[in-house]
Amino acid sequence: MQKPIPPDVVLVSDFKESNKTLYLYFEAGQGYLFKGAVEAFVTQLKTQLPVLFDGHAYQLRSQQLEDELDDKQQQALLPAYDLAETLNIEITQTENNFLLHALIDGKPYRAAELKGFDEEIQKQCIDGFDQVEEALNQGLTHFPLLQHEYMDAGKRLNTEVANKHLDPLINALKQQFAKSPEITAYLDALQENLVSKLHLFWDQTDDQVTSNTQSSMDELLAEQQGLAVFEVNVLVDNRDLKHAPVIYEQNATMPKLFGYAINSASANSTDSVSLAMNHQAGLLQQANGGYLILSIQALLKDPEIWSNLKAALMSRKLSFEIPSTSNVVAYHLPDYPLSLTLVLVGQSVHFYTLQEIDAQFSRLFKVQVEFEVELARTPEHEMTLAQQLASEIDIWDDLPVDLSAYERLIEFASRMAEDENRLYTNKAILRDVLAEANAFARANGQECVTRDTVEATILQREFHTGLMEEYYHRAITEQQVLITTQGEHIGMVNGLTVLTVGRQSFGQPVRITAQASAGDEGVLDIEREVEMAGPIHSKGMLILSGFLRGRYMKQRALGFSGSIVMEQSYNGVDGDSASSAELLALLSSLAQLPMRQDIAITGSINQFGDIQPIGGVNEKIEGFYKICSARGLTGQQGVIIPQANVCHLMLNAEVINAVSQGQFHVYTMSHIDFALGLLTGVDAGQPNELGDFPEGSVNARVVKALEKMNEKDD
Repeated sequence: MQKPIPPDVVLVSDFKESNKTLYLYFEAGQGYLFKGAVEAFVTQLKTQLPVLFDGHAYQLRSQQLEDELDDKQQQALLPAYDLAETLNIEITQTENNFLLHALIDGKPYRAAELKGFDEEIQKQCIDGFDQVEEALNQGLTHFPLLQHEYMDAGKRLNTEVANKHLDPLINALKQQFAKSPEITAYLDALQENLVSKLHLFWDQTDDQVTSNTQSSMDELLAEQQGLAVFEVNVLVDNRDLKHAPVIYEQNATMPKLFGYAINSASANSTDSVSLAMNHQAGLLQQANGGYLILSIQALLKDPEIWSNLKAALMSRKLSFEIPSTSNVVAYHLPDYPLSLTLVLVGQSVHFYTLQEIDAQFSRLFKVQVEFEVELARTPEHEMTLAQQLASEIDIWDDLPVDLSAYERLIEFASRMAEDENRLYTNKAILRDVLAEANAFARANGQECVTRDTVEATILQREFHTGLMEEYYHRAITEQQVLITTQGEHIGMVNGLTVLTVGRQSFGQPVRITAQASAGDEGVLDIEREVEMAGPIHSKGMLILSGFLRGRYMKQRALGFSGSIVMEQSYNGVDGDSASSAELLALLSSLAQLPMRQDIAITGSINQFGDIQPIGGVNEKIEGFYKICSARGLTGQQGVIIPQANVCHLMLNAEVINAVSQGQFHVYTMSHIDFALGLLTGVDAGQPNELGDFPEGSVNARVVKALEKMNEKDD
C-alpha cells in the first residue's frame, strides 16, 4: 500500500504560553506559502500601522480623549476655583504645579509679599490660601482615576482601530490557509498578539502610544526583539514530493537525524523563540510519514545515536531539548509525533551484532530481509539486466552500445559470480566497465561499443591492477620461485592457489613436495609445525591422514613417517583446496612414482577420496596457464579441477582459445584415483572384495611400499 504525501510542518510561536512554540500542519506545498503570506502580512503592517495611527481620523479621536480628560480634570478642580473666587484668591496653573495669589485692591500678592499689610489682612489671606490649597488637593485626588480611564480608553481606541484594519487581512489568511481548527486558533492568537504589541510597529517617541507602555529600558530592548514571535519556520517542506518521502543517509549523525540550529545573529539572543525559529529539521522529521533508510554501520559507530533513535522509535515521538553550546543557548521545541518506516541496511554481521547487544532490537525491527547478490542466469534475467543497464546509461552523452557488448557484460557478470549459471547483480561494477569501454572506444576512434571493446576494457582493467600478479609471475618465469611445467618428478606436485590484492584476485601455482620413509610419526605438516598454517589447512591434513588409514590400513597398522610442505611459501597458508595435491605428492613419494609437472591440480578431499569443490577456480586455471604460456605451450599442459566446479568455469578468451585448439587442457575429477592415474600414467587401481588392489596399480604400489617399511628385521 502506497503511503500518501505527508503534510508540511510549520513551527510558530505559541502565543498562549511565553517562550513556547507549536506545530501547524498544512497540505504539502502550503507550508512555504503560509510562511510567505505571514511574513508579507507582518511587513505590510510595518508600513500601514504608522500611517493608520498618524491619520486624521485616529488623531481626531485621540484628541477627543485628551479633551475629555482635560474637561474632567477641570470639573474636578472647579470647586477649588469657585472657592478661590469667593475668597479673592487667584489660581495660576503651571506645567507642574499651582500658584496662589491674594487679590488686594485688584492686585495679586504671594504669601511672602503680605508682610506689608496689617495682621488681620495677612491672617485672612493665609486662611484663604489654606482653604484653596485643600480644595485643590481634594480635586487632584480624582486625577489618577481619570488618567487610568483615559489610558483604558486609549487602549480600546487602539484595539478598535487596529482590529478594524487587521480583521480583513486575518480573514484573508484564514480563507486561504485555515483548513484546521489549530490554524484558525493560531491566526486569532496572532491578531490578538499583534494588537498587544502595536508599539513595535512605529516610532517609539510617539507620546500617545508610549504612554501606554511603562517599560524599563531592558524591557524595551526585549520588545525590540519581539517581532521574532511573528516569524514562521517551515521545518518540513514537501512541496516537491510526488509520493511519500524516501530518504537514504549513509553517514548519519546526531544533528542530521534529530535537527540542529543554524548559527545566526539571533543565536546570541537569550530569546528561546528566536533560537527555535532557526532550528532545522532532522532526517527523522523530514522522512516522517514516509521511509528513512540508514546505514546500520553508522549507528554502531556512535552509541549516542542508537540510544536516542531507539527512544524515539519506542515512544513514537521526538523530544527536543537543545543543550547550550558555545554558539547557541538552550531552547525547547514541542514533542514531535513520529510515524515512519525505518529501514536499516548493511552487512548481516552488523545486524546480528546489534541483536546481541540490545535485546530490544528485535522488538523494533521485526522484519529482516537478506538480499541475494546473484541471480539465476536465465534468458529473462539476462534481458532484464541488459535493459536496466541500457536505461541507466541512456542519459550518458556517449557512443551507442552494440548488443554484443551487453552479451560480454553478461558473461562478465557470470565471471564475477564464479558460476556460468549465475549472474552477479552489482550494476555499479557493470556500469563502470561500460563507462571505461566508452572511453576506450572514443580513444581508439570507434563509432560504437562492441563486444571486442568490452573485452579489451576488461583486459585493460586487469593490466591496470595487475602489478602484483606480474611480480609473482615474473618470479616464477625467472626461476626465483621454482615451478616446473614440464617433465616428471617423484614427490612433487603443482598445486594452485589464489592471491587477493585490493580488488584484484589472481591464480598462482605453488610447488607441493612430500617425503616418506619408514617410521611411525605419520604425516607431518611442516606448515603447521612452524605455525604458518591456518586451522582449515590443518583440518585438511588430518582428513588426508584419515584417507590413508581408511584406504591402506584397514587390515593392519602400517606405520610410516612423511612430511608435506608448500615450497617457498612465506606468508602462511590456509584453506583445504590443496589437500588433493598434498595427498598426490605423498602417494608419489610412498610409491616412488613420478608425477607429471605439466599438470597442476586443485581440489579438497574427504576421507573417502572424493573431491570437493573449491573457490577461485577460474583464477587458478588462468594463473597456471599464464606461466605455461610464458614458457611456451607444449600441448600437454593443463589443470585438474573438481567435477563440481565445472559450472563455475567462466574463463577468459585466451584460455578458451587455447583449450579449443588443444594447446591447454582442463580435466575434471570426482575422485582422487583419476588424478593418480593421469599424473603417474599408471592405473590407480580399484580394490576388489577383499580390499586388495590390482598388481602394478598405483594403490598396490603404495600398499607394497608401506608393507616394506613395516617389515621387521629377523
